[in-house]
Amino acid sequence: MADPQSGPSRPVIVLLAEDEEPLRTMVARVLWAEGYRTLEARDGAEALHLARLSLPHLDLVITDVVMPTMDGRELGRELAKYSPDLPVLYISAYVRGDVFHRDGPGAPSNFLQKPFSNDDLLAAVKALLAASPRRSTGTLAN
Repeated sequence: MADPQSGPSRPVIVLLAEDEEPLRTMVARVLWAEGYRTLEARDGAEALHLARLSLPHLDLVITDVVMPTMDGRELGRELAKYSPDLPVLYISAYVRGDVFHRDGPGAPSNFLQKPFSNDDLLAAVKALLAASPRRSTGTLAN
């Protein structure tokens, strides 16, 4: 089990934007079981609002790419304006090349194709947090 409480005195906070409630609930439960704190949003607009309220305490955003109101790509671009060092994990049932052309995430670890296993989700989360300047201590030791 990861130890999100080690290092900094505050928990790791993850914002989850997913329009499919069963998947959002499942991902939130997996993250909670590992000790992460989650904020949940049904679309990108709601996620952006929660992110603005939560900065600078937000450590990671997990967002579906295709959502109503504001999609994950637009959410990522808006978040970069406020917090360019905030890591974003994009998830989608579509393959990476179908949803991202030139403006997608740079590293393969920033994209996870649905369906994904709990282990794949946690590995991607840990990798992004370990590389993030927002969590300077490498909070995720296994």
